[in-house]
Amino acid sequence: MRVVLALDKFKGTLTSQQANECLAEGIRLRNPKIEVTLRPMADGGDGTAATLTSYMGLEAMRVEVPDLYGKLIEAHIYWHNSRRIAVIETAELLGTTRAVAHRSDTLKATTKGLGQLIKKAFDLRPSEIWIAVGGTMTVDAGWGLAQVFGLKAQDSEGLDVPATLANAGNVSVITRHPLPDFMMKTKIVALCDVQAPVLGPDVRLADFLPQKGIAIEQIPSVEQSIKLFWNHLQRSNPFVPNLDNPFTGSGGGLCLGLASIFPNFSMELGATRVARVAALAQSFQGADLVVCGEGCLDKQTLAGKAPQIVARLAKEHGVRVAGVFGRISGEQNKLLKELGVNDSFVITGQQLMHASTELTKLSKTRFHEIGIEIAHLVEAGAKKHSRH
Repeated sequence: MRVVLALDKFKGTLTSQQANECLAEGIRLRNPKIEVTLRPMADGGDGTAATLTSYMGLEAMRVEVPDLYGKLIEAHIYWHNSRRIAVIETAELLGTTRAVAHRSDTLKATTKGLGQLIKKAFDLRPSEIWIAVGGTMTVDAGWGLAQVFGLKAQDSEGLDVPATLANAGNVSVITRHPLPDFMMKTKIVALCDVQAPVLGPDVRLADFLPQKGIAIEQIPSVEQSIKLFWNHLQRSNPFVPNLDNPFTGSGGGLCLGLASIFPNFSMELGATRVARVAALAQSFQGADLVVCGEGCLDKQTLAGKAPQIVARLAKEHGVRVAGVFGRISGEQNKLLKELGVNDSFVITGQQLMHASTELTKLSKTRFHEIGIEIAHLVEAGAKKHSRH
């Protein structure tokens, strides 16, 4: 009997590593004979660099750069020397923790610090830079980071326009300084936490704006400002993706800025890259059950989040799937069916009302309980199989 645990983080409570380990402890409490394989997941948001580090043995190099409001902080470049790969996590300097510390206006937040972090990564002369895009509190469409690499926006009088979304209507022309040859050749890969375009009929950037601190009534003007900025980017670089490209909404649209600067730039789902690095599909061979999960199951999960990628791969390999979620937001049966989960377990109710440290303690207890239930599932499946 073998189970593969491939859960993502439970944000604010447990990291992906902790969540998988707690579940494994519960399974082993019930039945030590069940073989448990851990494959912690990430999707491009918080914790992606740590997860990739656990699989790739990356070296964390400390650097000082501005956060989303210009305060100097310590951030990291995660480095694989033999493969010449640098990994950067946007959530580390543009995420919720930094934003809460400032309590400032999201529309004044900038990706300029991210640009400086990428520039420091270039000092290592990498062959590739992987940028984990997600969990940010910025919506500047990558204007700030592009400015670091020579993008210049001017108004009708030739004056420089400050790189914030509120100024998009003042831009008359955008120009770019040429990049050094080695930067032109470096492969830049955005590992996006979700498939959500800036504009589109389904899950799109607007769905994520409220959690970034944007009021509902502000959303149309934010979308219009990004569209104005994009129009100028397209004039200076026709290879900038269209706003209905499924990755353009990730990280508050920052891939637009990246695409406007780097010719060797590509975008993909972060969860897909992590699954590949973790050899996730190979781990399913001979498994009786695969367990996916994250803090909240909602319609955004179905837009390329880690549980969807895990469930899809498991289905392709003919393995039963169970899901563990902190809570479910939306029509539960429909979401679980679309995700392709056979059995589900939810951590809900009173626990969500506790302080963070108490919540973590309670969640670990609940994970142990769910682990025991999962062990029962595996045992029942094994008995059913033996009868046939």
